Amino acid sequence: MSTLIISLPLHASGTPEYDYVLTSDGQQVLTQGRSPAPLLPAQAGRSAEVVAVVPARALSWHRIALPERVLRGLLSARMEPVRARAVLSGVLEEQLLDEAERLHFAVFAAEGGEAGAAPQAWVAVCDRAWLQASLQALEAAGCRVGRIVAECTPTPAGTSRLLLGSELQPAQMLLCTPQGVSLLPLLTASLSMALAESNLVVLAEPPVMALAEQHFGSRSSLQTKAQRLLLAAMSSWNLAQLELSDAPGARLLKRLAAAWREMLQGPAWRPARWALLALVLVQLVALNALAWRQRALQEGKRAAIQAVLQQNFPQVQLVIDAPRQMQRAVDDLALERGVGSDTDLGRVFSIISPLAPTSLAFSAIELSGKQLQLSATGLASATAQKMAAALEARGLRSRMQEDKLVVEPKEPKP
Repeated sequence: MSTLIISLPLHASGTPEYDYVLTSDGQQVLTQGRSPAPLLPAQAGRSAEVVAVVPARALSWHRIALPERVLRGLLSARMEPVRARAVLSGVLEEQLLDEAERLHFAVFAAEGGEAGAAPQAWVAVCDRAWLQASLQALEAAGCRVGRIVAECTPTPAGTSRLLLGSELQPAQMLLCTPQGVSLLPLLTASLSMALAESNLVVLAEPPVMALAEQHFGSRSSLQTKAQRLLLAAMSSWNLAQLELSDAPGARLLKRLAAAWREMLQGPAWRPARWALLALVLVQLVALNALAWRQRALQEGKRAAIQAVLQQNFPQVQLVIDAPRQMQRAVDDLALERGVGSDTDLGRVFSIISPLAPTSLAFSAIELSGKQLQLSATGLASATAQKMAAALEARGLRSRMQEDKLVVEPKEPKP
């Protein structure tokens, strides 16, 4: 399943243009570009998942502490949006630069925290009217957004990222740490603060790569805008919360769809995908081998039946249906010799077959007058006695003569 990743422009008025990336597996870029909403890949927008990326400059991140019950209600989306907004507005009242009614909130669980302290969470905040206008413009163009992710998020403990992008002012950089996301000026103090971070990774777009190497040397790595969008789309932090969240049923379907996409495309599932493919191939090989063996066994049995037919009835040159041809030949032989139905081959076999062990094999059939002789191997005396009793009850008598079972009708009483 393809994914269309769209970067939301900071200014949604007029006819904004959107940077986009189309990918089939979440890692490789099929196509990328920049265009107004109506000119985005329309076919991909209808059939693929659409992910909207909120630029780092449009978001502010705040770390808060909440009672566990309240935080659980916010993270599970069970709390009503009005109540959730009231809780977040009260907690963030002194940190917000705008009225809470004009802002959109998204809550995520935070790592770390002191033992025994209240659980902590990250709250991402952006302008609600701008976000809604951006999403409505995309929907009007036929691109219904399934997820909203942030371009940059706080990093796990022990890692830090520094981003230099062409869209930022030449004297600005984005620092992502476990303490949050900060837009910093490119000054000596901020450079020292960034270099003090542990396991710092410096990523720069091609237009500002020289600037990154100037200040960070060999730490700098090249990262295109398309690569950054792909990385952002892999985030599990969905900003579509509160008023922008779906109904519970739709959320469940989205989670299932996201889990399915992750299984099909996620790098973590690659060993499982290869193992499943190997298992399917092994099963196919095993099934083919079993089918070949069964076919060989059937061919062997068919050849044995044909051999019995042609050994006992050499006049049969072309074998098409050996059992039927053998029955017809026996019937013809019986008519030729004047043998009645008393020793009908089918009747005899219908009597002795339920009593015959699997190891018993009849190698030859001979009719002599009203006497039927069956050459048998592996016939025990106890089994022969059972067969004789069964045949006796049906008006036939039998006896063992060397390795042959001789069956003939009983003489009528005078």
